[in-house]
Amino acid sequence: MVVVVNGLNGLNGILLWRRNGQPYSGYNGHMHEQLQEQVRNWLKRADEDLRAAEHEFNGEFYARTISTAYYAMFYAATGALASVSVERAKHSGVISAFGEHFIRTGKLPAELGRMFHQAMDEREKSDYDAAPLVDRSLAQQHLDNARRFVDAIKRYLSGQGVTIE
Repeated sequence: MVVVVNGLNGLNGILLWRRNGQPYSGYNGHMHEQLQEQVRNWLKRADEDLRAAEHEFNGEFYARTISTAYYAMFYAATGALASVSVERAKHSGVISAFGEHFIRTGKLPAELGRMFHQAMDEREKSDYDAAPLVDRSLAQQHLDNARRFVDAIKRYLSGQGVTIE
């Protein structure tokens, strides 16, 4: 539902509401501070997991590096989705919604979508295979991809008015 707001408390703009009655965005396309805080919290988790993946890599825990690097991407994507008031409970749902809202719309490059899919596939192997085939080179590739993914999302969100700390 779209509601045009004229002069409410001195503000003008358009409010978009989701089907469940929750606000989609704030006045004049700016995110409410509460929504920005939620996005920042997801990005903090992404940064934390990037740092953890670097420590795992330096400690030669390569399967863990791949898993933790994936989670950095997952949290960054969850933050991006939160910026447009989209939530998903499952990993596959986050990946699908991220593709729908950011890749297919051209807001972010298709390469990021491919990296995210690949990271999930490799994360599942490194987490669930009894003897995952992981070496330093593969772990380095996933760590580098996670850095690029998180950085790209931060740049995009910053351009959308999210204050990145």
